[in-house]
Amino acid sequence: MARTPMTGPTLASIAERAGVSIATVSKVINGRSGMSEATRARVEEAVRELGYRPTPRSIPGAPRSIHVVFDTLHSVYSLRVLDGMVAAAQRSDIDLVTRVLSPGSEFGGDAIAGAAAGGAALDRAFVDRVAARGALGMIVVTTSIASDVVDACLDAGIALVAVDSPDPLNRSVASIGSSHATGGQQAVDHLVALGHRRIGFVGGHPANPGLRARAVGYREALLSAGIPLDPRLVSEEGMGTSATAVRRMLALDEPPTAVFATNDADAFAVIRTVVQAGLRVPEDVSVVGYDDTYSAMLTFPLLTTVHTSMHDIGRAAVDTLLRLHAGEKPFSHHLELATTLIERESTAPAPTSTP
Repeated sequence: MARTPMTGPTLASIAERAGVSIATVSKVINGRSGMSEATRARVEEAVRELGYRPTPRSIPGAPRSIHVVFDTLHSVYSLRVLDGMVAAAQRSDIDLVTRVLSPGSEFGGDAIAGAAAGGAALDRAFVDRVAARGALGMIVVTTSIASDVVDACLDAGIALVAVDSPDPLNRSVASIGSSHATGGQQAVDHLVALGHRRIGFVGGHPANPGLRARAVGYREALLSAGIPLDPRLVSEEGMGTSATAVRRMLALDEPPTAVFATNDADAFAVIRTVVQAGLRVPEDVSVVGYDDTYSAMLTFPLLTTVHTSMHDIGRAAVDTLLRLHAGEKPFSHHLELATTLIERESTAPAPTSTP
């Protein structure tokens, strides 16, 4: 991609001129050790020849900031993660700059759709603007990250961390999330322990790594319990589709006695659909959600759900980015935080069949 005068020389162009890695260029510009004097001299010469000027993040005393990118702030999940980031940033005296690609959107969207709807696009130009403002790096929450965005962050010398990306990521990108497969297994193990054998799964999508992992946990729990998988009880049409899927399942000759939804919003929709069908929760159909958002405590019945520590995910994302900016390796390029099944009122023993 051609570079405009506005973008100027990048760490990648300096590295190419000096015949070294981008990481080495970053070390020289930031005054760190770890290379020979000859290598340092080559990099400094390339910097002078290309006319590179450091961004404010390289200037001692300049305010330090992290840009946090959301597809939308409509979800409680995003707000809880942001709350954890604020706590970690305040502890490290870091400014957080929040960027929303699709303001007002309930389910967010990809970078192109966000721009088409009047929002912003997460692309190379977006990264260049963030770098120009002197950011230490970007944390991208539940939003697609294209390969050119990863490359742009490397070129600009800013750290990149993903939180629950909806798409598979380049393995070099540090990412944070919950232990999705374990959470899915915990949900179904709970239902199996209550005697359920007809257990539905809704709200999944095979293209989303987190949702796909929750489906893996669902299947593993059934397999461990010796329960055959019935494809008619599985819906992987995406979030927000559970009502239609459950209506279809309830019309079966052998309908489910329990449903595991991959998020709390879909679990609430399952409860509404079951009640609209003239059935009771949990007496006729038990329901388990995922995430344990604030609203899990405001429903009737109170929702049994898989708790994810969203606050800790946010804190871990900031801590990981700061380590990357300092040139340290993260503990793991993919960090999964533990989940816990929270039992409330929406689950009960499987109904006994009547003769």
